[in-house]
Amino acid sequence: MNLIRKTPWATGPRAAACLLSIALLSGCATYWDARRADRLLAQGQTDAGLAMLEGLAKEDPAQYRLRYMQVRDGALREMLASARQLASRGKPAEAEETYRAMLRIDPQNELALSGIDALARGSREAEYLAKANAALKNGDTDAALDALQAVLSANPGQPEAQRLQQGIELQRNRGLAADPVLSDALRKPVTLELRDVALPTVLEILSRTSNVNFILDKDLKNDIRTTIFAKNTSVADALNLVLRTNQLARKVLNESTLLIYADTEEKRRHYEDLVIRTFHLKNADPRKMQELVKTLIAPKSMVVDDRLKMMIVRDNLDVIAATERLVAAYDVADPEVLLEVEILEINANGLLNAGIQYPNRLAAGVRGSAGVPGQLTVDELRGLGRNSFQLFLPDPLLVLNLKQTGEDSKTLANPRIRVSNRQKAKVLIGDKVPVITTTINQNSSASTESINYLDVGLKLEVTPEIHVNSEVTIAIELEVSSVVKEIRSTTGLLAYQIGTRNANTVLRLRDGETQVLAGLIKDEQSRSSAGIPGLGEVPGVGRVFSNQTDTKGRSEIVLLITPRIVRTMPMPAAHVLEFPSGTFDNASVRPMRLTPGGQYGGAPAVLSPAEPSP
Repeated sequence: MNLIRKTPWATGPRAAACLLSIALLSGCATYWDARRADRLLAQGQTDAGLAMLEGLAKEDPAQYRLRYMQVRDGALREMLASARQLASRGKPAEAEETYRAMLRIDPQNELALSGIDALARGSREAEYLAKANAALKNGDTDAALDALQAVLSANPGQPEAQRLQQGIELQRNRGLAADPVLSDALRKPVTLELRDVALPTVLEILSRTSNVNFILDKDLKNDIRTTIFAKNTSVADALNLVLRTNQLARKVLNESTLLIYADTEEKRRHYEDLVIRTFHLKNADPRKMQELVKTLIAPKSMVVDDRLKMMIVRDNLDVIAATERLVAAYDVADPEVLLEVEILEINANGLLNAGIQYPNRLAAGVRGSAGVPGQLTVDELRGLGRNSFQLFLPDPLLVLNLKQTGEDSKTLANPRIRVSNRQKAKVLIGDKVPVITTTINQNSSASTESINYLDVGLKLEVTPEIHVNSEVTIAIELEVSSVVKEIRSTTGLLAYQIGTRNANTVLRLRDGETQVLAGLIKDEQSRSSAGIPGLGEVPGVGRVFSNQTDTKGRSEIVLLITPRIVRTMPMPAAHVLEFPSGTFDNASVRPMRLTPGGQYGGAPAVLSPAEPSP
């Protein structure tokens, strides 16, 4: 019996007091945990402070989730900048330790994982670069190119490997185009003071000076005359000046022989050596690359293969060299960004029901000897008294309502999207609601039904544009929709009333910067009251004679977005961004230059009048 007496008391006031004490202690513990986390962060104990904040965010997401993410993102940005700075200073061990500290905070952090991979790749690249430099010192360009290719196959954007490879290729191209077999002979100094002299005479003088033989094309006119004044210049410069001013070209036959011919399209086709160069495009569209090369350089022959992303060009070495630089400038990888998106739907619903609930009606009736309510004899009707009437009252007669409820809930979506530059990414979290459409054929009166699906829920579309200064412009389209009610037409078809909230914006953020978009609020309020007519409306005392119910509903959408650049926009080398491209008629990466310090003068060639035929 004692146990039975204690049970109501234990589940009554004492239990309520116990639960209230637990709630108060829990709230105090949460508050002091937050203060302790702040102290740890201020003391530089980032891991411990963030771990404590993460626990608080799991216990009370509405209050601590946003704060935890802001503190975490700020700490990750600082650690990322520190790791990159250490790596740039040549301290890979310290940089790797910083990256691993980032992974302890965010195990799936793409930037930290890619940073560790880059450090490991950098160690291997350093070994291959050392082999390439050693091979170059020994004059073994083939071995150097093999080592550089091993680096570039894994990291096409490695700047040091690109610089060495471009230097080797440039030296090779220059060696082929500059006729190294004639370089020693053509560097001899010469002084020429010739006025209106026949071209064969000028070539004879240069031949005696440099011991180089000249063969003239059979169609070259012998009556071409030229004027040149040059002091202390090389034979090569004097020869190039004479040939260029007389619209002539040359071809090296051997180490001591040059062929001179007219620089016309027909003769170039006959004498000029052509080279076939195959370009395997990594990123650029072959058709766009073909259009670009055709517009700016216009090689003689060019073919593209869309399947293999390959472009084949056939022309002379100068055109090939110009095409190589143009391809290097255009064929770059698109930058990519990782968008960390967090979407919160915060619902706050409240209900207040306070007052005295009176009965809606009171009933009275009479009962006769038959015992059936409402049935009386005439004698009983004449003898009605107070005992003949019955009152019917509800049970309970009065109800005192004192009720207040509240609800705070949050629906969280946290997608991570990796997007290429200027490409659209879509996220849909919701349902596809079927909508049936009936189509009636006017000729046959036959009807057909088709089903279309309407996206209902949370839909997000983002389009990033990555800039060279590590900033990202993001076009955001956010839509939150729900089915409000179903509507059935007169023909029986079912339709839906959709409630939507939309937000469209374009913003520009730095790498790692978090932006909060909020304010998509939906408010609903309703009030109902019931009471004694007249008395329930009396000011001051009306609440005693009435019962009032207030209902409030509030829903807000909050969007947090953080861009993290995974691949930046690569910038080509300076000699690729700007290089000589020859004249309007002839593409070339070698502009016409004369030896510094020489003195030159001359006049364009003049054709002597042709002698009449006998």
